Amino acid sequence: MRHTAVDAPSIYVPIAVPCGCLVLLLLTPGCVSWQSNKQTEKQDNRETAIHSSIMQVLSSLALVLKNIWTLSFLRDLLCEFVGTTIFLFTSLASVVLWPQLPAWDGSLSSPTSDHHLHALSSESDPSFLSDAQPLSECHPDPLHVALAFGASVAVVSVCLGPATSGGGVHLNPAVTLALAAGLRVSPWRAVLYVGAQLLGALCACALLMGMVPAPLRGHLALNEYCFSVCLFFQVALGVHPCQAFTVETAITFQLVVCVLATSRSKSAFHLLGPVVVGLSVILGNLVAIGYTGCGMNPARSFGPAVVTLKFQNHWVYWVGPCAGALLAGLLHDLVLHPRWASPGDWLAEFKELFPKDPLKQPTTLEHTVE
Repeated sequence: MRHTAVDAPSIYVPIAVPCGCLVLLLLTPGCVSWQSNKQTEKQDNRETAIHSSIMQVLSSLALVLKNIWTLSFLRDLLCEFVGTTIFLFTSLASVVLWPQLPAWDGSLSSPTSDHHLHALSSESDPSFLSDAQPLSECHPDPLHVALAFGASVAVVSVCLGPATSGGGVHLNPAVTLALAAGLRVSPWRAVLYVGAQLLGALCACALLMGMVPAPLRGHLALNEYCFSVCLFFQVALGVHPCQAFTVETAITFQLVVCVLATSRSKSAFHLLGPVVVGLSVILGNLVAIGYTGCGMNPARSFGPAVVTLKFQNHWVYWVGPCAGALLAGLLHDLVLHPRWASPGDWLAEFKELFPKDPLKQPTTLEHTVE
């Protein structure tokens, strides 16, 4: 049988290539293409997710700014700033002691009163203060200081409280924290409130430093114990910082419980809220002055510490009041006047503050306690 060219048997030329390498050579182009497509797809998905997240954050931020950038909220910020400035200026001024000269009985009818008044107003020779006897043997009267703090917070609350959208001023970062944790104040409003309070504290201390004569200025009501300036130590000698933390937690706890109780619209003491809160401040000062000088308000300790650049044991005056405020909020909202059946209810209400839908406005919260 004759074989044509078509029917001619195929000739196989052996190539010395291992089988694994041959398979690899056959599959490599497809694998490279498949892996490249997969990596490109992952990168595209990642970029899409990042872009979506950024747009969602920007959208939420725009809604938040739209929610808070109102005339009423700006008025609230101004009230917090002005109120904290007045409150701390008048309160801290009570800690600065003016000397009483031995020959002067305090009466303007004294023959030597003109001499002493001229001496007190003289800037050329402040050495007269070294011969004077400070009041109360170089220690501020605790009752005098406590009354000044309590009366000041009550007066400021009565004057500025009705001007705010929530019916009251906080004047205290710890109080603001408790209201924010109870979802009575939105987180972004709370941050701006605290900023206004701290700025007011700085202004109050700057005004006090500028108005008080240098020999009497001392450490500017830093509550630092020093025989030369006759003030109290931040943490008294013999008191451990942990003990000071406990004291600050306790006095702030009773203050915030009082604030939450009197702020309820159904409370019998709602109209007497400023007076009751003022009494609570007086009580806290009388209890804690001997231990810590009574912080009870981080802004009260922050202002003098920044102006004098002295931050020894400063954490006590932030952690203690914040812990006391949170504990008071838990007691009021979960035990005394329950608002949520479970932590999940609180979390669900908290999530409503951050809308995912750009068309959905964030929940507007009231400042007062329901």
